[in-house]
Amino acid sequence: MLMPPLIEKWNTLRDEDKDLFPLLECLSSVATALQSGFLPYSEPVYQRCVSLTESTLAQIQASNQNPDQVEPPDKDFMIVALDLLSGLAEGLESYIEGLVARSNIMSLLYQCMQDTMPEVRQSSFALLGDLTKACFQHVKPCIPDFLPILGQNLNPEFISVCNNATWAIGEISIQMGSSMAEYIPLVLNQLIEIINRPNTPKTLLENTG
Repeated sequence: MLMPPLIEKWNTLRDEDKDLFPLLECLSSVATALQSGFLPYSEPVYQRCVSLTESTLAQIQASNQNPDQVEPPDKDFMIVALDLLSGLAEGLESYIEGLVARSNIMSLLYQCMQDTMPEVRQSSFALLGDLTKACFQHVKPCIPDFLPILGQNLNPEFISVCNNATWAIGEISIQMGSSMAEYIPLVLNQLIEIINRPNTPKTLLENTG
């Protein structure tokens, strides 16, 4: 009963409509709660989130190249889209594999992880952790590109970014096992600094440990 009116609203809102923000946040919670029950709605929702992320990245690039002619986009569209993709990955678990396989989300994620806005990087690392748990076979080929970026974001000055980067590294380490050894130098010193830092928040300490 819950989904039809939500999907109807989803279909009527344009991509540039800010009413999408609360709807995307709502759908993220619903997807996480329904788990595989969200499968019938997953493909169009997934594709639109990828499209929102792709179009925002394209607008960022156009604005950077022609700042006098192109307005920078509202990155909140990309942030809420990344968060909904995280909700889908968390809810659908391995069922999301086919959607990931048929999309360019990993290359988009690589760009988002390097964005100048901390909130974009925060959401990117959360999605990376969720995709690592749900379908690591698609994350694994990207590890050589992703791990250096994660290491660069182990900065407790940006606590939420650092927290999500640390968590993603932990999830990747679980999947990689002994193969993680070659990447340890990229992150070890920063992790030790976080543990030894006074007043480090408990959640960050837990993820670091």
